[in-house]
Amino acid sequence: MSMIIRGARLIDPSKQLDQVSDMHVQGGRIKSIGHLAEQSSDLEIDATGLILSPSFLDLHTCLRDLNQIQKGTIASETQAAASAGFTHLCPSPDTQPCSDSGSVISLIKSKAAAAGFCELLPVAALTQDLKGSQLSNMEALAQAGCIGFSNAGYDIDNNTVLLRCYEYAATFGLKVLVQAQDRQLGDGHMHAGATATRMGLDGILVIAETLSISRHLQFMQHTGVSGHFNQLTSAAGVDLIRQAKAQGMDVTADVGIAHLCFTDTAIEGYQSQYHVQPPLREGSDRKALLIGIEDGTLDAICSAHQPHESAAKCAPFAATATGMAMYDMLVPLIQKLVHTGDLTWPAAIRALSCNSTKIAVGTSTSLTIGEAANLTLIDPSHEWTLDASSQLSRGTNQALAQQKLKGRVQLTLKDGLVTYKR
Repeated sequence: MSMIIRGARLIDPSKQLDQVSDMHVQGGRIKSIGHLAEQSSDLEIDATGLILSPSFLDLHTCLRDLNQIQKGTIASETQAAASAGFTHLCPSPDTQPCSDSGSVISLIKSKAAAAGFCELLPVAALTQDLKGSQLSNMEALAQAGCIGFSNAGYDIDNNTVLLRCYEYAATFGLKVLVQAQDRQLGDGHMHAGATATRMGLDGILVIAETLSISRHLQFMQHTGVSGHFNQLTSAAGVDLIRQAKAQGMDVTADVGIAHLCFTDTAIEGYQSQYHVQPPLREGSDRKALLIGIEDGTLDAICSAHQPHESAAKCAPFAATATGMAMYDMLVPLIQKLVHTGDLTWPAAIRALSCNSTKIAVGTSTSLTIGEAANLTLIDPSHEWTLDASSQLSRGTNQALAQQKLKGRVQLTLKDGLVTYKR
């Protein structure tokens, strides 16, 4: 099937492209771009006022399934991801059972392939069962299709084990992904600040992040491993990454969309929907994260999607499960940042698509003739209400539930095939 998308604002930061134009898709690839009024197609879409960009890749998501189907399935969550413009996802290894074997990786990928919404590029466990004591078989897991290795949110206390992990990864040219939070200092429930003190909750100091970043950067520098930091939260953390890049280190970093949009004050009243790890921090940290995206210190934006059932958030705040279901909210949150002047659509697309794809697979997807048609069509002005009838994720932990939102994906294409259409 061929398709012409007419009059869209084409944005592709990797090509310095930002113009209103038409696009012809045929045979799963971009056939032509330009003024195509004389051409016809099987399907024609009037995209006046809409944004057309390369599709998104998520560097950090939790898809549940396996033994957590009460929270969501790979089918439900990949469909939700497609509705947010994603065609490729990097699921976290903290599945049940853990993603530390080829059989688990194969099962996860086959479930996603059967659903048909997104392609999975799994991140495998750095240590066996994420316990931080024995190395996983990284080379075999890479051959099974894993694009990198992480110990998820489980800190590796033993420096000798961590060094061996990094040496192994460096030897085989494998990427290590880090969620930087010191285990002992990170034993709290929200950011250590005035709000935590007022609410009587155990706080997590910024040094829990910066100490971990500094430690991992030294191991990365020593071994020469290619490293990526997931979900930075603080101004001090951004500064450390900026310094490392200035020194020429092979390091990249991302930030979760929640940390770009919310601060610790959202937890006032013990709002468990904002109970996330790593924690939401202060307004000055949020501003530094946004500046980091704009100036390129932070390479990517991830969803950090973690769907939960209602019961997981219905307890005293400290006892509730951490995480937000983000896919249904992601585009409206980006649009809100654009509306307030905190972000631009080209910067957001660079972080969600061009850079994230390069980090995961080494090359960027782009709006180039002859390239695979991995595309996202966004209506930034579409107004809608997030409720049970409009959300696609099974996660009930939607921080913006029952609110009127603006901005929604209209169409997602993977290799020219429609994976989501509103």
